[in-house]
Amino acid sequence: MIQKVRQLKLYNSRNDLVDLVNERWIFGTNPDDMGAKFGNDIFQVGANTLISKRQLESSSLKLDMYYGLEETTEYESFNRFVEFLNYTPYRLSYENDAIGEVFRDCVIAEITRPDISEDGMLIGNLTLDFLTPFYREISETYKPTSDTEGDGKIYAGANNQMNLIVDPNFEDRSTLHWLYTGDEPGGSVRLPPKSDKPNSNIVQLISSGNREAGLMNSWGMTVKEGNRLSFRVDIRTEGNPDFTRPVIRLGGVANNRTYSYSDFGIISNSNDFKTAMISFVVDHDGDFTITLLNKNMSTLSEMSTYFREPMLIRGDIADMPPDFYPGKPSNNYYVYPYVYESDYNGKSGVFQIENNSVYIGSAKGSPVEITVHGPCANPYWEILDGSKVLQSDGYNIDVPDGYKLVVSSVVQKQRVKLIAPDGTISDVYQQQDLSKSNFATIPEGHVTLAFHNVGDVSFNYREEYITV
Repeated sequence: MIQKVRQLKLYNSRNDLVDLVNERWIFGTNPDDMGAKFGNDIFQVGANTLISKRQLESSSLKLDMYYGLEETTEYESFNRFVEFLNYTPYRLSYENDAIGEVFRDCVIAEITRPDISEDGMLIGNLTLDFLTPFYREISETYKPTSDTEGDGKIYAGANNQMNLIVDPNFEDRSTLHWLYTGDEPGGSVRLPPKSDKPNSNIVQLISSGNREAGLMNSWGMTVKEGNRLSFRVDIRTEGNPDFTRPVIRLGGVANNRTYSYSDFGIISNSNDFKTAMISFVVDHDGDFTITLLNKNMSTLSEMSTYFREPMLIRGDIADMPPDFYPGKPSNNYYVYPYVYESDYNGKSGVFQIENNSVYIGSAKGSPVEITVHGPCANPYWEILDGSKVLQSDGYNIDVPDGYKLVVSSVVQKQRVKLIAPDGTISDVYQQQDLSKSNFATIPEGHVTLAFHNVGDVSFNYREEYITV
């Protein structure tokens, strides 16, 4: 019995297309095999069995091919198909009602010379070896919003996010907004912005041996169990040799969590700010507070931590009275002196990703190709679970205006290329930042992908399926 599928298309390297099951001059039947096979090294221990090694085995697609049918003669059809196969490798497109269209890269393993059957049809066999799992490519882009004097708007409402921090620019460091909670001697100093963020004031917290300098946002926000909160702030530190020291404390919820420099990948002094991000689900009802810390737990002399642009986001703020919002409400939005970007939906170069790949234990992440457009310097990116950095990649390189840096962790085309406006390609793999884990992949489930020191950036990752 001939078994047909709804869609089975094959593209060659020139992107020519042959529909293997719906052409009038050729079609394939009885596809085998679209499943997965594992090689398990097992040994017996009493009445039980243990696995010492488990590995996904390579798989192939086998088809019975019929040539000639209606439009051309039998051997003309076969020769036409062979010419199509001349341009390798190939990409197979498969579709069913459950998952939609997915792709799989492949090469030819066997094509038999067809024979005339008893009923006068020209029949042969085709075998394709798969190079990848089935996959669907998902693409995202980010283009930063420049700080524009006087035209920043953040919209309130159940489906729009805004910054819930009172006085995020440290204009009023008083009991009404930011309250100093640290020891004496010590304190906080407001500094002017740096050129990369010309509208964002900086606060410096200073402390000496065995003392703490803290600045708490004293306005409490009532939150409920099950809410997801996301917080970010730019941080840099100096004079601090111990990067396990607390730098942010969340009070009232989440079991009063405290985060250290190292939780955000800060392991050295630097003149550059690093964006620290926290995202979590509230574990019980409470009044939420944030304290920025410079905790000196030794006999060291003066050390400092610098903060700018603290931002707290919650998805549903419709039930909060307008008196709690900074700025003047007008037509359901609030005007600020510059543009804020939330950490949702790719704003600020931060993406929330839900990777629904199905690996059945054969892999731990999906490959991703990232394109960073110049001008920028020393771009890097991180994959986070909450505030924990799972993976990272970065490059000690200047990307000039008009150039682009392309980094791919796709196994068949793993590469790091700097591409000039005229198309000239340079291999810049040697400029990879060795402090990073390098060639990041997107784990299964919910993670955050955050870009730093970038302008325009785009990426696509593969949601992969071992079997369909």
